[in-house]
Amino acid sequence: MLQNFHTRTLQTALCLFTLLALLVGCEEKDLLDIPVPDKGVDIEITRLDQAWFEMSAVGFRQQHPQWTAELGELYVRYIEDVLNLGSANDSNLFAEIRRFTTDQAIAEVQDSVQKAYPDLSDLEHSLENAWSYYLHYFPQREVPAHASFIGGFNTPAALTEDGVGIGLEMFLGEKCAFYDYLQLPVYLRQRMTSDHIVPTIMHGWIGSEFPLDETDPTLLEAIVQEGKVLYAMEAVLPHTPKHVLVNYSAEQLQWAKEHQAYVWAHFVDKELLFSTNATEIAKFTNDGPFTVDLVKESPPRMGHFIGWQIVRSYMAQQDQVDLVALMATDAESILNTSKYKP
Repeated sequence: MLQNFHTRTLQTALCLFTLLALLVGCEEKDLLDIPVPDKGVDIEITRLDQAWFEMSAVGFRQQHPQWTAELGELYVRYIEDVLNLGSANDSNLFAEIRRFTTDQAIAEVQDSVQKAYPDLSDLEHSLENAWSYYLHYFPQREVPAHASFIGGFNTPAALTEDGVGIGLEMFLGEKCAFYDYLQLPVYLRQRMTSDHIVPTIMHGWIGSEFPLDETDPTLLEAIVQEGKVLYAMEAVLPHTPKHVLVNYSAEQLQWAKEHQAYVWAHFVDKELLFSTNATEIAKFTNDGPFTVDLVKESPPRMGHFIGWQIVRSYMAQQDQVDLVALMATDAESILNTSKYKP
């Protein structure tokens, strides 16, 4: 009798072990967890943040045409829009550049940038990986030229059709003394670190490549559009923490996960999803210390977080990751197919 009991117990244990192994084997595979695609991407960042501060008049006459050719519109926009130095073709341009680079305050910023980023090889490697993933998912697209610069705290990134500029002074760490002097809010400072450079670039690029093609978008269209961009960022930056992708702290991301059902219910109860009221939409999509209409403990842009989760649920229904198709799918179809129920 005791022998039969032990036999049955052993058989039960073996069955449970086999069932557990099958369940683990059938666990949903992360379709975005793939090795870095071999796309032969070679990123070399043109360091205007160094070259401009070491440049002589003779050097400028030699380099200016070369930068114009290599960086194209990006170089022009940096001069004319970011720094507002006048026309890139002005005969007095070098004098304006010297006025900028010899300004005492700017010289202090440049010194801090060089101490923080004496070498950009690690950043170039991270960008090569990101753009390799990007070409894997968007094979018909091209990789832009890259340059780093000091932009007078005007922008973290400058984007043109074929170029990306990185304002390195915008990534000196959240405790940077310059940010104290400028009285930048805490919610902005937490994303002004080196870890945010590549996500900032890829978010800006993907968003500009796939803009929302609606004059008066509904809240649903606006948040799903951002959800598409955030999902694409997951794909091209698969090893970047999720809270960095969405510009949250880890605690803010946890709050968003735990309270998304409440926010979704608010959208449904107030019949906001198909509203085109720009003021209402802005409450849930504008940046800030928290989301307007929610408690102050909430992270900003909770509408974008909800849109991201809708897109993630939609993509979980797909057999493969086709980001080109995703970008072309309308928001209502994505919502209906997603079966999103937080």
